[in-house]
Amino acid sequence: MPVGKGSLRVLCIGNSYTLDALGQVASILQATDLEPSSFSVYSLTYSASTLKHWCDVVDDNKQLNLICHAGSQMPVETGMLKELLAQDWDVITLQQFSGYAINYKTFNPWLRRLIDLIHHYCPNPNVTLAWQTAWSYCAGFSGSMSSYERWLLIALTVQQMVMSDGIDVLIPEGTAIQNARNTSLNTEAELTRDGTHLDLGIGRYVAACTWLQSIFAPVFGISILGNKALPEVITLPEGDFDSHPVTEDNRAIAQRCAVAAVVAPFAITPIYEE
Repeated sequence: MPVGKGSLRVLCIGNSYTLDALGQVASILQATDLEPSSFSVYSLTYSASTLKHWCDVVDDNKQLNLICHAGSQMPVETGMLKELLAQDWDVITLQQFSGYAINYKTFNPWLRRLIDLIHHYCPNPNVTLAWQTAWSYCAGFSGSMSSYERWLLIALTVQQMVMSDGIDVLIPEGTAIQNARNTSLNTEAELTRDGTHLDLGIGRYVAACTWLQSIFAPVFGISILGNKALPEVITLPEGDFDSHPVTEDNRAIAQRCAVAAVVAPFAITPIYEE
């Protein structure tokens, strides 16, 4: 991580899970002392996209639009993927489609090709590659596995990837969500709104805390612990499970779930509740 640089430019390439993780990042950053000019948080997403999808995007020379989630603007926000990569990013995050997240055989050759493309086009020779780990589905969604059984398969797959593919940093959102599922934060749909995507209140908050603790904390010397943000809950579409708000009473538990996951990304940690 670019510790000591005093600024941070982050590009997240992924899918709807990426958007879930970034959904509350802006409001949490507003509750810090960081100047918005010192950071940029962008995403490049497509629903249900796989690692292979992004390689196909390169081959097809598709025009893409970056989404700014927080901070200052980057010089180029529209263009082909190679043009968007050719900016002074400090961190670029990648993510696999959740349906493939338990099977390492779905990762390559596409992950390695994306890594090569990043190193070829990004002008920063020290760009950090980070991996956003998927959370497991709610029990009974898309199969008979429990959320813990699926989380374990995801964790084993990510461990294999780390040993094989040269990812620098993990963002263990899946472990943080699993930590939270063993606390009073857990909900009927296990912190999801539809069995797979996160509850737009406390579920997204746990993921955002994990993202910030993994990426921003080491660079700026801050911690998610004690952050006072209370993000608003977005209204859910009809048919989804109710979302549960972030409150002064539950946010500290969520923050502990995130920090524990960053410390131990491949273990479920018991979380202290007052």
